[in-house]
This record gives sequence, C-alpha cells and structure tokens, in this order.
Amino acid sequence: MSKRKRQLESALKPQQQKAAQLYVQNEWNELTGEGEKKLTMAELAAEIGIARSTLFEWKANEDFNAYVAYLSDVQMRGMHDEFNRSVIKAMRGGNNGLGSVKAMELFAKLHGLVKNEHVIDDRREGKPSYKSEDDLRNDISVLDAMINGE
Repeated sequence: MSKRKRQLESALKPQQQKAAQLYVQNEWNELTGEGEKKLTMAELAAEIGIARSTLFEWKANEDFNAYVAYLSDVQMRGMHDEFNRSVIKAMRGGNNGLGSVKAMELFAKLHGLVKNEHVIDDRREGKPSYKSEDDLRNDISVLDAMINGE
C-alpha cells in the first residue's frame, strides 16, 4: 500500500473508506460499461449502511473527496494500456480504415518525436530601450492629468 493511500485512509473511518471505494467503483462502472447499472445515491447509501444525507455530508468533506480523487486517479492510470491500444488502432485505420492524423500527432508528441517549440527571432536594431523611474513617473503624471481633464 502506498504512503499516500495510507495517509488518506487514516483521515477517514472504515465506513467512509468503503463509501468512497463504492462511489468511485459506481462511477467507473458507468463510464466503462462494466458491472451493473449505476446506483443512485440512495442505493449507494443503503449498500454502505448509512443514510443518504450522511453520504452527501461525506461528499462535502475535504478528506473524503481527496480519497475519492486518489481512487479515481488509480483507476485512470489503469486505463493506460487501453489508451495506448486506442491510439494505435486509430493510427492504423480504426473503424473506417483511414489512419487518424490526430492519433499519429498525439503518439508523436507523447513519445517526444514532435516538440511544441516556438522561437521568436528579434531582429530589431540595437537593444530595447528602458525608461528610467523618473521618466515612468513623468509619463504616469501626464496620463493622470489627461484622465482627470487637467
């Protein structure tokens, strides 16, 4: 078990940990199409053995939300292989037989083959001039006078 997970779990009661785990599992089941239909908050609360209002109170708790976010991130990292397969499938033609240029670009960026690098070539003669503090104060005074109608 990771140090982060232990730290997050230590801030919650076992029943809250179970609630967070079931909540995340419920959300991911809907996204991935795995498991049964998505449970309502009332059904989730009943499965955990708490009142629906208690579940809503826990969802407003910062520690509970941090643990939910951690569990969700773990699930997301588990999708890495599926993501790679989807990109490769799209590059090779996907469902329509035509390779996706966007998938190829994403692959190239992820593997450092393409870099988003912009170079600005300053061709002005000489170096940029900078105003002194006195000149800036004077300019501000002039602008103030213009704004105030003086």
